[in-house]
Formats: sequence, structure tokens, C-alpha cells
Amino acid sequence: MAMKKITVAITEELERELEKERKDRRFESVPEVVRVILSDYFRKNS
Repeated sequence: MAMKKITVAITEELERELEKERKDRRFESVPEVVRVILSDYFRKNS
């Protein structure tokens, strides 16, 4: 599957929450956390 790069603006509060989630799940980056969360969401809702 080809990956496409996008840019998203988020609030500082959301950034803090994503950073916390990154540390809890031991991911290397916030974009990786976002990909996993979105993937889980779409898998559950399809």
C-alpha cells in the first residue's frame, strides 16, 4: 500500500495527549500513533 504524506493542524492539548499516548504505547513518533488510532477506528467501524 502506498503511503501519502499529509499535514494536519492540532491543538496543543491534543498534541499533549498524543505525546502521552506515544510514550504509553512506546511508539517512535506522534504520526505513528495517529496512524494506529485511525486504523483501529476504521477497522472497528467498517
